[in-house]
Amino acid sequence: MLAFTAGIYGSTGAPVSGKAEPQRIRWKGRVIKIAISTSLTRSNPNIKTDSDVSAAIRRSLAAWQDVADMEFQVDVSDKQGISPSGVAGDGVSLISIASTPENVLLFAKDAQTVSAKTRVFYNRKGFITEADIILNPFQQFSTDGAYGTFDLQSTLTHEIGHLLGLRHSGVLGAAMSENLAKNSASDTVDFESRVLTDSDIAAVRDLYGVDGEGCCRTVSGKLALSSGKPAKKLRVWAEERETGRVVAQADTDADGLYRLGGLTQGSYRIYWKVNSGNSRSTSSEFDNLVIENNDIKPATQKINIVPTDVELDYVGINGQLAESAIAVTRGREQTIYLGGKNLDAKGISIGLSSPYFRVISSSLTGQDFGPDISVVSLVILVDSDAPRGAYTIFATDENGSKTALIGALKVL
Repeated sequence: MLAFTAGIYGSTGAPVSGKAEPQRIRWKGRVIKIAISTSLTRSNPNIKTDSDVSAAIRRSLAAWQDVADMEFQVDVSDKQGISPSGVAGDGVSLISIASTPENVLLFAKDAQTVSAKTRVFYNRKGFITEADIILNPFQQFSTDGAYGTFDLQSTLTHEIGHLLGLRHSGVLGAAMSENLAKNSASDTVDFESRVLTDSDIAAVRDLYGVDGEGCCRTVSGKLALSSGKPAKKLRVWAEERETGRVVAQADTDADGLYRLGGLTQGSYRIYWKVNSGNSRSTSSEFDNLVIENNDIKPATQKINIVPTDVELDYVGINGQLAESAIAVTRGREQTIYLGGKNLDAKGISIGLSSPYFRVISSSLTGQDFGPDISVVSLVILVDSDAPRGAYTIFATDENGSKTALIGALKVL
């Protein structure tokens, strides 16, 4: 008899405290059955009146189904509560927003910050047997960008990624980024979190594959420190060499191992970044690869982590900062803001690896956001031919050490 395990994923913020997110779990078959609770199909006080709930559900499912070799079968259910934690669920993969005791209990510690959570049951072989999504019954949702609400389609798209077995992504512009902000008061509402990026697509194809398109290839390897010890807890990501778009991302494990799967044939630059603060937010390119017909397993590569006081934590526009990506417009100059630590406009330089972006160096200016954060603003020009995707911002200090915000700018 197989042993079962349950894991919990939370959106908008860090993973649920004390719960390790499992890696490389997936459904065994290509057909996945989903039950939509009537708490979503009927009028609900947590969902803004006139919201197109059915369309949000349909589109969020289609976003994943259209890019990978799996299919959703959807039914409506009178069931309201998700399965309680334990060795196994009830066999029904439910999406609900009902205020049942079990659903409410899931948000006991973060009712005001988290938009939704997904509880995943999987067996010892790594196959998912059930996954339940509960939208936070203490929050408000909408489909029209109403101020102060969570976008229903963006939230569902993110949580369905967890239902499929995906972890949070370190790419700020990814649908699987752990930070999903509420709709702001800006004049133009952006729905970019509804759209899968290349890294989202690569991640789901790594689990389920896809027909044709030269997919799917894998780059896997090991990073070690100059001392020979494993380089653990690093963010590793791949960018297209020609465009600079972020196409895949993964973290190294305790042994320094990483895996970038779901890639198509092409030429890539591979980067790493320290996934923590402590004045060690160094980032660097460590490989250039051409993927043709086979997977690639480079030999163990040693890296040198050089301390730097410069940190990039936030990006924004209109004088507002966030931990999620911002959308930029082709063919326009735009002012963006970067926040973090020790961002001295006279002591750092800002750049991108993509030829489709140009930083106006003379525009780099320090901004006063108070004593707890360092902020600079700058003007970038986005080429009118910039391909759709997410792009990384790099900051380099006076000693040449770099740090990065992975996929912080998103071209739609």
